Amino acid sequence: MRDWNSILFCGSFDGETDLIQKVRGLNVYNVGIGFHDSLYNLQRFLLKNPDRYKSIVFLGSAGSYDQNVFQIGDIVYSYKFLNKDIAEIKNFAKVPDVITKHIISIPDNVSLSMVQKLQYKEAITNSMNYVTLIDLTKEEKLEHLFDVGVENMEAFSIAYIANRLSLSFIAIYFITNIVGTQGSIDWAGNWRAGSNRLQGQIIEYMNKKSKK
Repeated sequence: MRDWNSILFCGSFDGETDLIQKVRGLNVYNVGIGFHDSLYNLQRFLLKNPDRYKSIVFLGSAGSYDQNVFQIGDIVYSYKFLNKDIAEIKNFAKVPDVITKHIISIPDNVSLSMVQKLQYKEAITNSMNYVTLIDLTKEEKLEHLFDVGVENMEAFSIAYIANRLSLSFIAIYFITNIVGTQGSIDWAGNWRAGSNRLQGQIIEYMNKKSKK
């Protein structure tokens, strides 16, 4: 597992990393759920381990904004992140322009090679501190979320920390639901099997690579 020595694998909670935690030689840390815990916990952890890690790989779940593009059961990766609040999309609020809303991370070569060889699809992530439970119109998606494929709660805060600390970052998700009124219910019914599949494929890839 020498290729992974400087990579920190993260999940938001134990169920997203419980299988890879059993792989000897991997560095795994759960950052917490949502913006606040993930931002604080990850920053504290990294500052306690300066120069230990060069890259972060986040394993999580996501909702798809368009089932014609990404369907439940797909696995996608992302290194482009957006923080676009639904209140702003609905014109209920304005987020000041000085606040960071877009981050493009640089994935490390080892992780990027893995997701490409596993033939995961690339997606742009919108990340907020909640799960969207309303249906967005096609016009709203076109105007505010053009080319944005998935939604996740922690990715933007992790990308922000990685960017500020000059670390590589990539997020990998199992699509558990379509964003909308049934999103939370579908997530609850799909996340466990999805996490098992995602972690299992990564472990299998590592095992095959280590035997070469």
